[in-house]
Amino acid sequence: METAGIGSMRRKSHTKSRTGCRTCKVRRVRCDETWPSCRNCSTTGRRCDGPSSPSAKPERVSFIQVSMSTLHPVRLLYENEQEAHYAQLFLDHVLCVMSGYSTRPAWRSLMVQAVHEEVAVRHVAIAVSAVLYEKSATPVSAISSPLWKHGDENRRFSLTRYGKGLSALRKMMCCKDHRSVEVTLICGALCIWFELIAGEPLMALNHLDQCLKIISGSGGKLDPSISYTFSKLDLQAATYIGRRPPAIVATDMKPIQYIFDFFDEAEQCLLEEYNRIYSFKRTVAARYRYLGPDWIPMELLAYVQLLRDRLEHWESTYKFSYACQKAEGTPQLAQRVTLLFINYHTALITVSTCLYPEETIYDRFLSSFQQILSLAKVLIEGYFAQRHQNWPGFSLDMGIIQPLYMTATKCRNSDVRQHAIDLLSSAPVIEGVWDGRTTALVSRRAKELEEEGLERATDGIPEYRRIHSIGLDVNAELHQIEIAFRRRLNGFDGEWNDTIEIHSLP
Repeated sequence: METAGIGSMRRKSHTKSRTGCRTCKVRRVRCDETWPSCRNCSTTGRRCDGPSSPSAKPERVSFIQVSMSTLHPVRLLYENEQEAHYAQLFLDHVLCVMSGYSTRPAWRSLMVQAVHEEVAVRHVAIAVSAVLYEKSATPVSAISSPLWKHGDENRRFSLTRYGKGLSALRKMMCCKDHRSVEVTLICGALCIWFELIAGEPLMALNHLDQCLKIISGSGGKLDPSISYTFSKLDLQAATYIGRRPPAIVATDMKPIQYIFDFFDEAEQCLLEEYNRIYSFKRTVAARYRYLGPDWIPMELLAYVQLLRDRLEHWESTYKFSYACQKAEGTPQLAQRVTLLFINYHTALITVSTCLYPEETIYDRFLSSFQQILSLAKVLIEGYFAQRHQNWPGFSLDMGIIQPLYMTATKCRNSDVRQHAIDLLSSAPVIEGVWDGRTTALVSRRAKELEEEGLERATDGIPEYRRIHSIGLDVNAELHQIEIAFRRRLNGFDGEWNDTIEIHSLP
């Protein structure tokens, strides 16, 4: 009996967990491995780093992770004080605004490391800082006094450094090793950003196309943050340029998983679905929507329904995986969550309407438009609360402007679209090719054309008054924009009618 008593008091053996958070491992307690914070840490107020990946799981290591472990701190040598100043400005301030509302920590680490290690990246980063500094009306608040005045001298400096960066980049492109390919793409992203800030969208598109060719030939052996960044840039180009489908589209349609182990997985999954939707919209659906009313084959209707089902499956998987994330995450993570759901609603509207020639089909998605407005308002308010004072917002990433522009031009509820126009006017960041003030001007004029002479409360906006598509041609030298509004004044089976106007840029 005594032996049995002793045996019953003996601690039960368990297989040692290798995937719990570090805090629970140090405390030697069992971790329930929930994300982003386990229950033990949440209830005791401790800091939790989330569950770690099993050590047995193979991981792809990028050049930056290898170099981080072998890099010794070095003192970078610059040609002059001006160059050193702009390099530090890039690391301290400019990099913070590059990704707008959604910054992946891994991408930021890649960029910082590349600036320190690679001459080409460093030169282009300095050029970006210089041209951004020129765009600002006043110096950054963190800098007590500028070292030079704005103007031709600063512009020449930025162009000189950009030219040096391109020369170093061409030499690196001759190397085909894995490290050189990743450095080339990181530098390419900075070149795209520089051209967009400088007002050269066609040059930026040329850089993007070259980078996408490199990615297509890499066989998928790239750091996930690099692939994700260029997938978003690819989608941004597809949303802005008519008839351009995304170049990066997953060929196999894998089932949506039932749980996301990491937040990055949820972002990546939704981006793949969004790119697939835009590819279908540009390559297949445009024929039925714009080239003339026609009988829509059942297989296309079924495919659209499949894409809708996959989006809804993504939403349920996300909510199951991260139900408490916004409450327990950091402010930066909360911004990524908010932007993620803006993209979800935008993708849902896009796929649901892409086959149909009638503009009235958008009336079914009033609740989604309202969700986009409320979420975008949260992001704008959060940005003004956190941003660096007087620092110009020129983000490389597509954020809220395109969804708000779609709301302002496709939602015909007058109050909702006016709210969207107001938010566009107050958008604090220029997002790649998307400028809030310019899109607000276009949206406001579209609203005036559709509602002119109508009693909105009783009439609504009939189909023949609705604008189907809007073409934009910006002339930066003349500070003007040419807008082409396209309608079918005789109904959705009538001829196209174009109204072309020229306006001064805001």
